[in-house]
Formats: sequence, C-alpha cells, structure tokens
Amino acid sequence: MDADSPPADLLRYSDVVLDESRREVFRGETQVELTATEFSLLRYFLLNPRRVVSKRQILRDVWQHEAGGNVNVVETYVSYLRRKLGRSGPPLIRTVRQAGYMLDADSEPDLP
Repeated sequence: MDADSPPADLLRYSDVVLDESRREVFRGETQVELTATEFSLLRYFLLNPRRVVSKRQILRDVWQHEAGGNVNVVETYVSYLRRKLGRSGPPLIRTVRQAGYMLDADSEPDLP
C-alpha cells in the first residue's frame, strides 16, 4: 500500500467520507451526526455506488430482517439520511421508480 492510498476503513463518494474505525461521517468539511442505523445504511450505499438497490435488498443487507420484513422502514431511514446529508450539499440518494435507490452524485431532487 503506498503512502497516497486512503486507509482501508475510509469509504468515499463525491464529497462524503465515512470513517468506519471512528464511526464518523463528513460531507465536505462538515461532520454529519448519524444514528447507528443511518451509518449502516450510508455504508451500504457507499459500498454500492451508482448501483440500483431495491428496498428488499437494503432490508436484507442492512437490517437482516430485524424490521420484520417491512420495507417502509427503509423509506423512513432513506428520508432521514437524505435530510442529514442534504444539509451540507446537493442530493446524493436518488429514487429509481419501481426499482429502489441509487447513490448518485448527479441526483436531482425527487419530485413530490
């Protein structure tokens, strides 16, 4: 590993940096306070950038069915995560109609 390589416990996408060892998230220069579940959800998106992931996939991989199989919990936590990340920059999590969500730096705000 050369000196210019980021540490293995850092995940980056656009201006978001997630430090797994410190359990910290930054959007640009701003630290973003996340709950443990929001942190896990963001980590999942960062491990799957620009890939559409379904609500069922997220439920299976982030919650491991702790939510009783209810995909509404995914919608709720994506909303929380969008709100917190959106305070420090443009939208990053895009809804892909009839498919799921995608971490995408070119995201447009979702229409009501």
